[in-house]
Amino acid sequence: MRNDKDKITRLRAARSGGKGEAAGLGAAVHSGIEGLPKPLAIQSAELDVLEVRDTMTVAQWAEEKRILSAKTTDLAGPWSHEYTPFLVEPMEALSDVGTRQVTVRKCAQAGWTELCCNFIGYAVDEKPAPMLLVMPREDDANRRVGTRIRPMFESTPSLAAHLNRPEDLNTSKETQLDSMILFIAWAGSPAAMADNPICYVVLDEVGKFPAKSGAEADPVSLARDRLRTFGTRSKLAVGSTPVLENDLIDAEYQAGDQRKWWARCVHCGEFHEMGWGNVILETDDEGKLLDETEYRAGGRANYVCPKCGVAWTEMERWAAVSAGRFAPKGTTVDVNGRLVGKVKSTTHRSYQISAWMLYPGFTTIDELAAKWAAANAAKRTGNVGPLQNFINSEMGEPWVEREKRTEVSPLRDRIDTYPAGSIPGGVQLLTAGVDVQADHLYVVLVGWGWLSEAWMVYEAVLETGDTRQIKNYQPLTQFLAMTWPMENDPERMVRVGKVGIDCGFQPHAVRDYCNSVSGMFDIVRVRGDDSVRDSYRRVKDPHGGVDRFDLNVNIFKEFLFRMLFTAGAPPGAGYCHIHAEPDNDLLEQLASEEQRPKRIGRRVRLLWQVKTGGRANHYWDCAVYASAAAELAGARMLSNPDETIPPPRRQIGRMRRFAGRNRR
Repeated sequence: MRNDKDKITRLRAARSGGKGEAAGLGAAVHSGIEGLPKPLAIQSAELDVLEVRDTMTVAQWAEEKRILSAKTTDLAGPWSHEYTPFLVEPMEALSDVGTRQVTVRKCAQAGWTELCCNFIGYAVDEKPAPMLLVMPREDDANRRVGTRIRPMFESTPSLAAHLNRPEDLNTSKETQLDSMILFIAWAGSPAAMADNPICYVVLDEVGKFPAKSGAEADPVSLARDRLRTFGTRSKLAVGSTPVLENDLIDAEYQAGDQRKWWARCVHCGEFHEMGWGNVILETDDEGKLLDETEYRAGGRANYVCPKCGVAWTEMERWAAVSAGRFAPKGTTVDVNGRLVGKVKSTTHRSYQISAWMLYPGFTTIDELAAKWAAANAAKRTGNVGPLQNFINSEMGEPWVEREKRTEVSPLRDRIDTYPAGSIPGGVQLLTAGVDVQADHLYVVLVGWGWLSEAWMVYEAVLETGDTRQIKNYQPLTQFLAMTWPMENDPERMVRVGKVGIDCGFQPHAVRDYCNSVSGMFDIVRVRGDDSVRDSYRRVKDPHGGVDRFDLNVNIFKEFLFRMLFTAGAPPGAGYCHIHAEPDNDLLEQLASEEQRPKRIGRRVRLLWQVKTGGRANHYWDCAVYASAAAELAGARMLSNPDETIPPPRRQIGRMRRFAGRNRR
């Protein structure tokens, strides 16, 4: 780039009759070989086109040229990143040649609207191309023009030069600037639905967009279609406060690299991912939250560094935020501020902005604590609206609607009197579920009786070593060979009837192990598969070994949920008992998942998912595999042990019946 600039400088000097090297270059340009026509001289206007310009980023343009209007903010004057350091990287990403989409899932009043204005100003002033801004409703679009975009053009001289009058900005039709067209529309409007090629698209508050635009696809998909003509030059900016899990903004955030803010503690110098869990609130003697007024008064809540345990003042919090940085999912930040871990290669960057990242002049931890206390107080009366608003507007996270809740408390009500490892009298079939991990196995034994009444009999962790090696499965072989005493007749021993072992993690080792022990145990390979419509799909082993069963795990988890969490007293059909000696680990893992809506492509499905926090769910998975083994073994057909079974009726063949009729 420097060499190109030097050439242009010499050409300018030659054009103006400069001395020395420039004059010699000018003579060469204006003279020709004798007998041939002289070349045309390069004109000044042509030099302006040829001149290589320094490329600015959105963040640089905002800091150098953007003027905030007194009509829109108390911080009128030149733009500064001082109050929103977390907006710099998303703005830089909009200038990055390798990034096609930037998504920001945010709390309220996080500066996203100004970021959008900066992107619009940058496009108009630096890299003109057709641009589209889409708001949820027509009123929103008109308000955005009147309160933000028009004042920006009026107060920023470099933008005013591109438009005859700020009044010409409108939402009813395209706005013709001197070097580009700007469309300002709302979801479902003619401008938003048209098929005009667009280079830059900004979708604001997509959490409030309709899931579909009439009979068309969702607005985000439509926006991507508009960008095809401009290829890798195009940019899509998507931002909103979320509403529900798997809504448009949450789905877009999850599709990106999910960057969160890591702050640097002013006391220990360590970085950590900021979160509401680091806010410590004082409680009363019973451990309950105080009244919101007490938190609002101050001194009852603090953000605490999880690395050194020091409570921050508001200005220390802001200093920590200002020294922080974003880190993608799956990475951490070391003490030097460098990313540690594998950074996903993607053209889609997604960012999370929460209220505890905001400047203290905008909000404080005391104010957030007061809102949290008020929201929880309202929840106790049955009103979850304030809590949802806090999660959306302060945390910048989606409200999770749980269809099926799982808690530990109802499991405690199912604890029975029979000891672990003992078989209750109602059990007619014993199955085992095995979950395979890298160097150990989880196992669960479940007894089954009439009308699907079940008993959790035993659970354990078998230390094996590397589960890729078949020889390390010997502890499982020993476990499955064990016999278990009946509670009411200890002399009578029961063996495991059928075993389901997970083959999703170590498919080759599990297949070889099952084939090696198939003569000793009734064992099948199982794995979850979302494409299975019925309970399971049998897949024959091409080499004649043990078959694999692909499970619709949601069906089996629904079944377990009813047995463990909904079937009430007294125990009986469809009820699952738990032995007398469960530890907290078993109960926590049985309550580790819940059913929530999840967006898959353009559809939203109710799926069982691990709860927030990612607690272990291995015993729950084992129970699923034991249930699948019971289904394959015919547990639903078990008889009533309290009824006398009549002798079978003598079968008469069809030909004998006809023969008897003929004799009559």
